[in-house]
Amino acid sequence: MARKRLSLLATICLAIAMLVPHYAMAAADPPSFSVSTDKSALNSGDEVTVTVKGSKLQDVYAYELHVYYDSDLLTFKTGSEKTALVGFSTPAKVVADGGGESHLVFAHTKSGTSPGDSGDLDLASFTFTAAANGKADVEVRKIRLVDSALASSTIDGHYAASIQIGSSGGGSGGSGGSSGGSPAQPAGTLTVTADQLKNGKPIEVPASAAVIKLPSNTDELLGKGTLSIVTSGKAELDIPSSVFSELKTSLTSAQLQGGSISLTIKPVEGAAKPTLGADTKLSGYSYELKLQWIAADGTSYDLHQFKEPVTLRLPVDASINPKLASIFYLPDSGAPEFVGGTYGNGVYVAQLSHFSSYAVLEIDKNFSDVPSSYWASGVIKELFAKQIVTGTTASTFEPNRSVTRAEFTALLVRALGLKAEGTPAFTDIPAGAWYAADVATAYKAGIVQGVSSTTFSPGSNITRQEMATLAMRGYELMKGKPPVTAAEPFKDEASISAWALDSVKKAASLGIVQGRAKGEFVPLGTSTRAEAAQMLYGVINKL
Repeated sequence: MARKRLSLLATICLAIAMLVPHYAMAAADPPSFSVSTDKSALNSGDEVTVTVKGSKLQDVYAYELHVYYDSDLLTFKTGSEKTALVGFSTPAKVVADGGGESHLVFAHTKSGTSPGDSGDLDLASFTFTAAANGKADVEVRKIRLVDSALASSTIDGHYAASIQIGSSGGGSGGSGGSSGGSPAQPAGTLTVTADQLKNGKPIEVPASAAVIKLPSNTDELLGKGTLSIVTSGKAELDIPSSVFSELKTSLTSAQLQGGSISLTIKPVEGAAKPTLGADTKLSGYSYELKLQWIAADGTSYDLHQFKEPVTLRLPVDASINPKLASIFYLPDSGAPEFVGGTYGNGVYVAQLSHFSSYAVLEIDKNFSDVPSSYWASGVIKELFAKQIVTGTTASTFEPNRSVTRAEFTALLVRALGLKAEGTPAFTDIPAGAWYAADVATAYKAGIVQGVSSTTFSPGSNITRQEMATLAMRGYELMKGKPPVTAAEPFKDEASISAWALDSVKKAASLGIVQGRAKGEFVPLGTSTRAEAAQMLYGVINKL
């Protein structure tokens, strides 16, 4: 609450100042400003403190600083903003500008009838952590001063210091003065020309660059083609031209004028890696993906979701078991979310519908009641890693427990990757039941039917012939009707219901189902969780 009052106080002070004539700031000697650092060179992971100073200041009652920095190379340490001047300060606000650049907005004010400060003053200091190697610039581009009569003046300039992170040819922190012209392109940026887009070749991004600056008419230059990006770490991104068109759809003509496109594909290292559970291992880097329109005034506009999918290819470390790995979305907070993908030639490939952070994760889950010697151990591990099956607790799977009609339907919908559609069509399925959406989806897809025209019997144990029938309906939905080859008939085939017989035969010929002891299918027998896992595994490996 105190911070809110402080922020409000500073904001009101600056707002009132804008209404007062700008005459009180006139002085015989105009003020000057500089930016300095406590280190001129450091290594990744080290901290550096940047100080903004003013000279020949007169009656400074309040001020606001806009401090720009290379966010690919530096990370602001939240709460590190400091000033020795008496008064009240707002917490530094971080604004992401895009193109590998961010800036801080920091305000300070006195209160009451206190006189303003004069002379040579340290206005504020900020601490950053070095995130990657390169030459990082920190620059103050805008300063607003308010005197005790609440008259204000705004100073637009370029007051900068440079910091060398990692080995290079030097670089020194220190002072800066105003300089004309446009600011230099941020370090770590690769600029792609129109000719490069027209030739259709993949854009190769060096290790020193995490941001790609693209022409404003990238969609037109690509036509109906795709922009292919290949990083030094062998991650690849294929973006259809329609995605760049979608980026610009909601922008006004004024926002489009003089703008450009910024694509971030940034490998994340060290402390920024996701926090993972004991059973989960990261393969290589996680990658931050971002697509932005950068307007002429520096304002950024992000495209988070898009209609046509973007293809992401991530290499898999040799130490990773690809059967237990998949691509995951890494939200800013919370657990990783399964995306999936297909594996081949050392690479996982997935279709994305939104930009964020992604990585290949291996999940090697061990359940206390599924020893490695258990016949379905490997299948359970693989399906758990792909988020198809779950444990009954954090440490148990209960492989021999029977499976209900609702449970198997939900597992099958998950295994096929079907999107939730439809509404519950049965009177015995409450709308809020955990399986309601899955049953509705499977019913609309033609995979399941009720035990009557109005009931589904979700809590009844599913029989083996029911499970085989649902599995084959799911297979045919995705793959079409398979050619049926002759298979050894089950000894109890005569006891299989007529409505299930064709599905059981097809499933047996594909190797999706097997009999139990003595070559019998046991059609009315209930299925265990392990058997359900084995059948689902058979289906998805035949797709």
